[in-house]
Amino acid sequence: MNIEQILKELSSKEIKLWIDGEQLGVRAPQGALTTEIRELITEYKPDLLKWMRQNDLGASLTVLPEIVPAPEQRYEPFPMTDMQHAFWVGRLGVLELGDVANHGYYEIEGRNLNLEQLNWALQQLIERHDMLRAIMLPEGQQQVLKDIPPYEISILDLTGKTDEDRASAIEAIREEMSHQVLPCYQWPLFEFRASVLDEERVRLHISYDLQIFDAWSMFRLFEEWFALCQNPQTVLKPLALTFRDYVLADRALQETEIYRRSQDYWFSRLDNFPSAPELPLAQNPTTLKQHRCQRFSSQLNPEKWQQLKQRATTSGMTPSGLLLAAFAEVLTIWSTSPKFTINMALFNRLPLHPEVNDILGDFTSVTLLAVDNSVREPFKKRALRLQQQLARDLEHRYFSGVSVMRELTRRQGGRPTAMPIVFTSTLGFETIGQETSVFSKFGEVVYGISQASQIWLDHQVYEQNGALMFNWDA
Repeated sequence: MNIEQILKELSSKEIKLWIDGEQLGVRAPQGALTTEIRELITEYKPDLLKWMRQNDLGASLTVLPEIVPAPEQRYEPFPMTDMQHAFWVGRLGVLELGDVANHGYYEIEGRNLNLEQLNWALQQLIERHDMLRAIMLPEGQQQVLKDIPPYEISILDLTGKTDEDRASAIEAIREEMSHQVLPCYQWPLFEFRASVLDEERVRLHISYDLQIFDAWSMFRLFEEWFALCQNPQTVLKPLALTFRDYVLADRALQETEIYRRSQDYWFSRLDNFPSAPELPLAQNPTTLKQHRCQRFSSQLNPEKWQQLKQRATTSGMTPSGLLLAAFAEVLTIWSTSPKFTINMALFNRLPLHPEVNDILGDFTSVTLLAVDNSVREPFKKRALRLQQQLARDLEHRYFSGVSVMRELTRRQGGRPTAMPIVFTSTLGFETIGQETSVFSKFGEVVYGISQASQIWLDHQVYEQNGALMFNWDA
């Protein structure tokens, strides 16, 4: 049995793991820790600890603040996270490559979708998840609205139209929605539309602002949406935790010793920290007034991807670590300097409460990964060294990458620091209980694009139906 199989087995029984110093912490529902499960965890403890450290899952509950939900305060304003605040400032247009929302857009084409059922199920989820009723406030806070009007999926009937007319209508919707800047001070910060193509086919259009939730949240939303559409009698587990509860607990983390150690770790390195990759540009970003992203996509089929994952494991690397190292090689070829920093997206849900993986919100953080490929050496050696550097950095992720960039800006006399090359991986989500192929349950993803302020290139990797999918949104 491999680690992924073990984690899936534990997840199916709602058994939670965490790292507490050198020990492996275990929380389980009553009766779930059978003798067989205890023996399995004991036997594979070293491998589980290693895997969790490599995959950014090693927060220690003994040093982190514990969340006590406050349902009576759920509709009161609360602070933005560091990343939400950076998104909010970025969209104001005062920075280079601003004037855009941190935003995602997908088109999914399905067959025999019941639009009435889709709309009903979506409304249930809007009522269930606070951040689907959230807005940003002009003073830089956010708030969940208690009362909102019913949400209606806008429907465009294209039945009976020519192929050319249908394509033209779809293109017009894509032009409008793919780079939307939804007003963040008013609800909703998302939009769902449906184009009825013929008696069987429906094209769903989904636009969402990353101010309110992250990739994990999107997968969770679609998983619950599909469950309700399949069976309206489905009873979803009640939620006590809110994103507001989490944010306030996360801010309390700044008063802990682990936060101060993380701050000291980053501050001690900043005087010699490399800048972003110095890449050849087709156009100076400062000259762009209105920019639009383009997606470049490809994939590895399931057989080749499985072989590559096995090679990574044999070499002591995680799949994400291997792909990250390959990306660093490409950047090294094109960058003026072989020393540079990659901006890595983290889905940073600290284990502060048993429901932390069940709620929607923007838990995203970043870590700044310093790459030094100045010495000629085999790829495997470089990749392992980079993964070890990342592991050290992630032990100190309690001081966010956004805060690191603020300190860099301060040390540079106020000159804004940009790290516009991003690596985003959702590999490993399924092993900790979140399926990532949920879009395909509704149909085929026929188009997708994302954008973020101050970002030149976001390299995204994820699994879908056993294949490795990779995008460059540039």
